[in-house]
Amino acid sequence: MTYSSPQRSLLDCTLPWAALGALFLTASTAAQSPARNPTPLAIKDVTVEGRQGNFTLLLRGGQILKIQAASEDLPAGYISLEGEGLHAAASFLDASAEAGLGEHSIITDQDQPLDTGAGVRIEMRRANRKGIDPAWLAASAVSLDEDKAKLWSQSGFSSLVAAPAGELLAGQSCLLLARGVAARDQVLTTPVFQHAAFRATGSGYPSTLMGYHAQLRQFFYDAERHRDLLQAHGVNNSSPRPPHDPNLEAAWPLLDGRQTMACAAESARDVHRWLKLADEFGLKIVIVGGREAWKMAEQLKASGTAVILTLDWPEEVDDPREAKDEDEDEDEEPKKEGAQEPEPETPSPNWEYEEPVGYQLDKRLRWEEMRDSAIRLSEAGVVIAFGSGGDGAKQLLKRVTELVENGLSRDVALAGLGPTAATLVGGEQHLGRLSAGSPANLCLWSAAPLTEDAAVRYAIIDGHLLEFDVKVSSGEPPAEGVDLNGRWAITDADDEEDEPMELNLVMDEDGSIKGSADAINPMDGGELKGAVTGSVHGDQVEIEIEFQVGPLTVIVQMEGEWDDGTFAGSSTLDLGGQQQESSFQAARIPDRRIH
Repeated sequence: MTYSSPQRSLLDCTLPWAALGALFLTASTAAQSPARNPTPLAIKDVTVEGRQGNFTLLLRGGQILKIQAASEDLPAGYISLEGEGLHAAASFLDASAEAGLGEHSIITDQDQPLDTGAGVRIEMRRANRKGIDPAWLAASAVSLDEDKAKLWSQSGFSSLVAAPAGELLAGQSCLLLARGVAARDQVLTTPVFQHAAFRATGSGYPSTLMGYHAQLRQFFYDAERHRDLLQAHGVNNSSPRPPHDPNLEAAWPLLDGRQTMACAAESARDVHRWLKLADEFGLKIVIVGGREAWKMAEQLKASGTAVILTLDWPEEVDDPREAKDEDEDEDEEPKKEGAQEPEPETPSPNWEYEEPVGYQLDKRLRWEEMRDSAIRLSEAGVVIAFGSGGDGAKQLLKRVTELVENGLSRDVALAGLGPTAATLVGGEQHLGRLSAGSPANLCLWSAAPLTEDAAVRYAIIDGHLLEFDVKVSSGEPPAEGVDLNGRWAITDADDEEDEPMELNLVMDEDGSIKGSADAINPMDGGELKGAVTGSVHGDQVEIEIEFQVGPLTVIVQMEGEWDDGTFAGSSTLDLGGQQQESSFQAARIPDRRIH
């Protein structure tokens, strides 16, 4: 009997656009590996992270040969790249990404089938391996083609830890280069972590939290006993021959402390459970997820356990304190001398239920606690790094930037995406440094990374140059007559049967857009709610919608043009590192409320 490990399949969550299904079916052909030896490159007149002044970077043979003052003459034999106005920084590392791997199936029954006609058994099955496959190597199933790799490099990442997930012991991850080359050239380090979770796919035992604990503990005890039996058998064949069992042998590095187990845990209780299990068996662990890990900061610090935060917090909750401040500002506006008091308006009936302010504030504070877990952990001295989980590099970069805006030290954030993460995954010789003699893995940004409007203009991976278009906002105010306020029905222009998505938008005078989105999940008919942000410059409309679909974050980006009371254009759907483009059209939904 086999069960497929849930590698964030697109079948697990469906958006209301037919493009999502097509995305699953679209297979990109891997690009042929380019030349191994990159062209010698001189990047002129750039600022460098952590240094004052302007510099020229000399790259040769996939290494940073020298960082010299911009005023120094260039040596012969280099192709020159003008970098004026750009900022150079070491490329980032995604410390836990559920991407870049092919399908993985676990063989559950590894002993004799049960005799259903026999009586009650007096012992456990010897090899029920539901959720257990620690011998599986992610490096044997690398599937990161050029298009997928580009999603990481254009967000500033040169590498990612491709992590199996969703099982008690899902297998061993590998560190990949985010470059469209052959799989054998992408693998930097293998194995990295052994990956664990309190989950197991398929029917039968175990299927509860208690069962998952029992399965893991029994497996570790079996691994210890298997080694004892092999050692005893090796002494003059003095005992029965133990079975060949690679999975039991794969647990030995964990039990010996030679390998780290990456343990999926969002709740504080799960963090506590992993710490107790690690203490029982002498395991070295790192927590992956960490939404409530701040509640266990003291224990994590004491045990030396690092946290790879996937920043998987839910949709932002409105802050009632901001609404109160806005109301007070309106009340305090000075009245013009001689102005007549306006006649009071008769309020329109409002039949929508509004939650008490105290309850709204409590929800907001709880949301802030989840968002700020990285800040609290850093303050407590816990080592932190960042991983995209099932959400992709763009979403990870966006959320780390948001953390910096809300109080996380930028230096800590850069370390968690760079040298700290590289050391944690054993890739420090490849990543995390921008200095002479280090590998040429860096990015040139339009502004310092993790600041507003910073975007990658060039990525250099293993010395090879990649170029990206960077859109610069015109700063132009909305054109006369452009008004996106109200409710809109968004449909796929290429699919007349597509179920429309509804947007409820509020546009300020400067063109900034906020609002909400409502859609139907065609898989289960359930409602999907998303947060909307965007802007209008002239007659150009840009909208981004963020849906939380189970454990995944789905991003829809829309770029369109206003024309005679409506707007239409192109959209890109991003689901955990996979993208699909389509066209959309918007139609205003009439306001039928009774005034």
